[in-house]
Amino acid sequence: MSRARSVFVLVPGALCLLVVAGTAAAQTQPGHPRAEPRDQIVLSGDVFVRRGQEVGEVVVLHGEVVVAGVARGDVIVVDGVIKVTGQVGGSVVNANGPIVLGPSSQVLGDVLAHGGVARSEGAKVGGDVREGATFALGTPIRALGDHFAPWLAIWLSVLALGLLLIWLAPRGADATVRAALGSPWPSAGWGVAAFVALPLAGLVGLFTLALLPLGIGILLALFLLYSTGLAWSAFALGRLLWREPRGRVLSLLIGWAIVAAVAAIPFVDGVVWLAGSAFGLGACAIAIWRSRSGGGVRTSGGRHRAGVKMPAYASADPEPMVIEREMGEEGAGL
Repeated sequence: MSRARSVFVLVPGALCLLVVAGTAAAQTQPGHPRAEPRDQIVLSGDVFVRRGQEVGEVVVLHGEVVVAGVARGDVIVVDGVIKVTGQVGGSVVNANGPIVLGPSSQVLGDVLAHGGVARSEGAKVGGDVREGATFALGTPIRALGDHFAPWLAIWLSVLALGLLLIWLAPRGADATVRAALGSPWPSAGWGVAAFVALPLAGLVGLFTLALLPLGIGILLALFLLYSTGLAWSAFALGRLLWREPRGRVLSLLIGWAIVAAVAAIPFVDGVVWLAGSAFGLGACAIAIWRSRSGGGVRTSGGRHRAGVKMPAYASADPEPMVIEREMGEEGAGL
């Protein structure tokens, strides 16, 4: 569980790195009479500020920080432990771990920790001291509930993916809808086959040295492929209620709202996701097969292309034949 929390806070940690690096670059200019203390930025590892040593900001993504000297800026750790026995001019923040304040420690800012804060007698803190603080980006969403948060994240992603597909391939979207509504049972059958065959193909490639990159790629793309099938199913349902030539976007929104509302029911969301993904994949496969084999909508006119006129001699009535007499016969009457 701790590793899952650390994943959520990697992005804020990276942002902190960018901010701190930019501040350090702005302050490092020629002409300063006194050298500024160097910032300590570590992706993975430990930072130890010895007694008598002076540093600027301290930012560590994963590791332990011990401040026995002076840190003029903030001390930030995304995942690890912070121990302070010296002085910190800013705040001390640990996004996923404890903070230990020694008896001679001095912190001018706040002390915020996702874990506990062990404060010895004599430790001085100029700001607030908070334990159990949460720094994850997903906090506002998770506050809505354990069931609603993943539902909202999944279905907003499906909607965004569906809008992107319609924008990139509008004719392909129409062909997929024709396959879904015109051949529902083949779409369901081929969808189930694709739903099962894709992870099996990925596993086969994973255990085959020659196809290892392909297997890894298929397994990593499974969620995207299944979400694509779900978006096609929602679009087909919307087209069933909001038919052509009406807009595609509104059809997608109608179908997406219906499917998402049904998926919000507990113990039904998994069934909706599996069935919708399989059916959409099958309809997409049939549409691709028809376009490859020329099984799309045919135009009248035999083999002649649409818009090409037939030659006049082939479409008009034949002109009467003119029989020329021989010169001898014509001259015989003279």
